[in-house]
Amino acid sequence: MRAIVKVLAGLALGCAAPVCGQETETRIGEDGFESPEATLEQVQWLVGQWSGIGIQGAPAMESWLPESGGTMVGTFVQETASGAIMFTEHMYLMEEGGTLALKLKHFNADLTGWEEKDGMLTFRLVAIEPCAAYFNALTLRCADPDNPGSGIVAAVRMKSDKPEQQELVFRFDQMSAQPDGRQPGTCDDAYTTFAMNGCYADLLRQADALRSKYLAAALEHHSDRAELAAKITAADLAFTSYRDAECGAVYEDWKDGTIRGLMSLTCRIGMTDKRTRTIWQNWLTYADSTPPVLPEPAPTR
Repeated sequence: MRAIVKVLAGLALGCAAPVCGQETETRIGEDGFESPEATLEQVQWLVGQWSGIGIQGAPAMESWLPESGGTMVGTFVQETASGAIMFTEHMYLMEEGGTLALKLKHFNADLTGWEEKDGMLTFRLVAIEPCAAYFNALTLRCADPDNPGSGIVAAVRMKSDKPEQQELVFRFDQMSAQPDGRQPGTCDDAYTTFAMNGCYADLLRQADALRSKYLAAALEHHSDRAELAAKITAADLAFTSYRDAECGAVYEDWKDGTIRGLMSLTCRIGMTDKRTRTIWQNWLTYADSTPPVLPEPAPTR
């Protein structure tokens, strides 16, 4: 365990190039680099529960809750080969100064911390892309950018005397395992507040993924009209701002209740479904009997 602590504590923090290590999963910003503008709306694809293989081939899991008060809370669990907890991480993905920062603390199986009492690791944002967030020495991205719900990749760069870059890379699939084989999205067995929040967060991810698919199709369908495509894009950006404000108001209205997260998520899902149908109606259908570019979108369930 001490060896793992020592390695993780020695994260590389500098690089002569603007962004180096392009051939690896992680990136490092040059000395004094400025983080790009970014919001939590751009990393909603992280929300959900993910599982895969971690250190020494043992199982690992990562979970991210929807944004609350400008922060997305995440947890990471690394098991041992025998199924015990090796260590965990508690993570905050935060909006700070118009950009994003990821802060985390490590804990042993007995909940003793690796860092000092008030200490933590902070990763500043180097670059933001569709379905990918590159922090300084740490990467979070979609396993398949064209299918955001299929899985995520998490990677952290290590400080090493070896000439080649050293990384820990975790590849996670969506946790789809209900005991009876049902897929996430039905929420049939979500009886606790935590379970309901996780289930509806997954529904929101599905709704956003479908919206992104229909938006991309609309932009491609009208790619020969640059001004129109730009206005469609601007309208979708305005929608996300309006959705955040409206559903943020819902959260505020219910903030003293345990269902505040569920109420806000329900608001976001409903508005997203309506937005997807609007995109379909306005930009992917025809005035005559010509079949639409994509089928009419169904409500997220």
